[in-house]
Amino acid sequence: MLLRIIIFILLAVTSLSVNAQSKLTGTVRSEDSIPLNNITILNKENGQSVVSNDDGTFSLSAQKGDTVLFKALGYTPLLYIVKKERTDITIWLKRSPIELNTINIIKYNYHKDSLKFREEYAREFAFRRPRWNEVVPMMGLGFTVNINQLYKAVSFKKNKRKEKFKKILIAKEKENSVQRVFTPELVTKLTGLQGDSLNQFMIKYEPTYEFIKDASTYDVWLYITQNYKQFSKGL
Repeated sequence: MLLRIIIFILLAVTSLSVNAQSKLTGTVRSEDSIPLNNITILNKENGQSVVSNDDGTFSLSAQKGDTVLFKALGYTPLLYIVKKERTDITIWLKRSPIELNTINIIKYNYHKDSLKFREEYAREFAFRRPRWNEVVPMMGLGFTVNINQLYKAVSFKKNKRKEKFKKILIAKEKENSVQRVFTPELVTKLTGLQGDSLNQFMIKYEPTYEFIKDASTYDVWLYITQNYKQFSKGL
């Protein structure tokens, strides 16, 4: 009799464990029934998160009563409370057209920032080698020599250093423009990355100056979130 009771208890505990580890499966679709991939799905109770597949399907550990968050850039976030009798579900996400206003699309004023930087190093940016006609201007049938310009022209080592420094300043100017927009704070806000993972992402996916100078805020946000999807596959 005692043995039967023990077996019954073990079976009951096993059953509860299986229920506790049940899976919530389903498909995420847009309003027009198109399957949505790369949708972040987070169980707010146990902290587990997954991303929907190319066909919009997903599978997440969840149990009855858990709150699951579905979110993606450009769509209104949706909270779903897990019901025991429904494990295979379809989630419909609505597009969020007002999100563009929330993001506040602007174009960064690189001209203003660059102007300030160039004013600080005005002499270096303005440097160029003197032209020949500036060194030896023609005066009627004869020539005259501008001693100051001649000195600048023949100061090869000094001129090379200035040219090299000017190139360094231009490169630094571009680097500052990128780092002013592509910040750790923004990446953490959009992806949740921190610590070493954040540093790896910042190094691997730093955008080019050519992209940043023409990008709006929304373009930058989209660039980060799209690259995060690729980055998260390797975590």
